[in-house]
Amino acid sequence: MTSTRMEGWQTITDLNRWHHFVNNIEHRLRPVFRRFSKLGGPAYFDNKDFPITQKLEENYFLIRGEFDQVRKRLQDFPLFQDISPEQVYISNDDKWRMFFLKANNVRFDRNCELFPKTMEIVDSDKNLVSAYFSILDSNKMLVPHEGPWSGVLRMHLGVDIPTDGKGCVLSVMGKEYRWKNGKAVVFDDTYEHFAINLTDNVRVVLFIDYLRPLPLPLHWLNKFCIYIGRFLPYYKIPIQRHKAWERRFYGEDGIPTKQYSAL
Repeated sequence: MTSTRMEGWQTITDLNRWHHFVNNIEHRLRPVFRRFSKLGGPAYFDNKDFPITQKLEENYFLIRGEFDQVRKRLQDFPLFQDISPEQVYISNDDKWRMFFLKANNVRFDRNCELFPKTMEIVDSDKNLVSAYFSILDSNKMLVPHEGPWSGVLRMHLGVDIPTDGKGCVLSVMGKEYRWKNGKAVVFDDTYEHFAINLTDNVRVVLFIDYLRPLPLPLHWLNKFCIYIGRFLPYYKIPIQRHKAWERRFYGEDGIPTKQYSAL
């Protein structure tokens, strides 16, 4: 086994220890958050309870236009498991890529420069803690899994959904949702869920993590945990890895950020 691979597995082992630590806390808070959630604990939520979904849908063409400007380098986008090593248990090939704008309230400024209109929308709602594009390649399935933190809900905005929608599906607790361009969906990703794209084209959605509506003081507790989380290796290492990828993406090819944004 090469030293690089050994280092990779050591990183996963170290992160697993922190994962268990975070999980112990999360599993204690999960039933509390769901029980006292202002909107209950369904698999899918009503978009009417989240005004940001309407704003996303109304600005779909702006968001799509900004993504189309960078998609020519889609194969240079990082694999999710290269940024967050634990994702290897969900996907271990080269068919799931991400383009991060914001993660756990940490901004990736160079990426954000390429998406000024998208970031205006993201920044307009203080309850939005993460935003990134998820690119699922053709003939790809993500294995069933659960999200790590019940203090946030997951939103998807369909950005580029294959025409053959029958083969492109999100399933949460056995309930299927078929993405559509320009349409948003809100769900609880701490329930078992998976995604499949059995078409011949890539599927692109804008991922958003949004604070679960909670009464005080649970709302404060949730925000505190999210803030502290950014300093734990479980979250800190992926953020560091992405910043390292950003330097390679914008530096080694000699293309300045401003010049690339005009491509």
